[in-house]
Amino acid sequence: MLTFIFKNRLLIGVLFGLPFFLFGLCTELAILHWDIAILSDNWIRIIAAIIISISLLPYVWMINDYFDAPYDRLDKVKGERNYFCSSNIQEKPYLAWILLLTPVLISLLFSIVIGVEAIVLVLTTLIIGHFYSAPPIRLKEKMFLDLISHGLYASGLFFLLGGIVLSPFSLVMHQPVFLVFLSISILDGIWIQFNSQLLDLEIDELGDQRTTSVLLGRQKSIVILRALIVSMLACTTFYLVANKSLRSYLTDSSYLFSVIFSFSLIILYLSQSYKLKGDFHAIRKHSAWMRRNFVYLFGILGVLLIK
Repeated sequence: MLTFIFKNRLLIGVLFGLPFFLFGLCTELAILHWDIAILSDNWIRIIAAIIISISLLPYVWMINDYFDAPYDRLDKVKGERNYFCSSNIQEKPYLAWILLLTPVLISLLFSIVIGVEAIVLVLTTLIIGHFYSAPPIRLKEKMFLDLISHGLYASGLFFLLGGIVLSPFSLVMHQPVFLVFLSISILDGIWIQFNSQLLDLEIDELGDQRTTSVLLGRQKSIVILRALIVSMLACTTFYLVANKSLRSYLTDSSYLFSVIFSFSLIILYLSQSYKLKGDFHAIRKHSAWMRRNFVYLFGILGVLLIK
């Protein structure tokens, strides 16, 4: 059981929850002029938030395993991968409750250290993540809601946690630059889920899964995929407008070039994408390449350029 938790589920928190939390933390710290004293004043809150970021997502993944166990038992490979299908769990059902409640209790306990806003954020993440898999709602089987809910519980809310560790919620939500990066985080969480669906599209179609990609079909899925990449790239333009401090150390020509370049990325992406015509897999790979090389690069440079 411990091997399952540490090897298969805590890793999810490290790979997803923690990076988005650090992204939000660095964004807010940059807005606060990289005042290191703020970090030392809030070190207990930051450590508590790091623990939450690592422990919260494993619950969402495990509750998904729990409700998918009856289906996974029908497939030998999936059944071996899902601990809730094991004979150990079936013989000792209380182990399932231990597995599920441990990350919940840890997250709620450490959210108390941060304050009311963190408690609300953790509860919101737990509720959305729970009903993503749990009947009767099962957001994972609702068109578009499967994508939106994933964008919130897997990325956006962790980014927001990084901001409220250093500043009140009311303050971060009035910072245009923070909202730009929050939007990128949510869109990226949506993209992660949608790209995963596209990778499994053929299998999901055979299994009659009601994911957004299956319900839309290949051609309409391509439209959504392009819209997600364009939206993330468009955030660079919003950033240039929102980050007014850029104008203080960029010449007018440099600023104009930056705006033109941000638009040219969108045009470049769309032109290359349409050249691939109806090649579904090629378009998905090209979109992934664009996200990896430009959206992430912009996120890093954008935070460093906040002044």
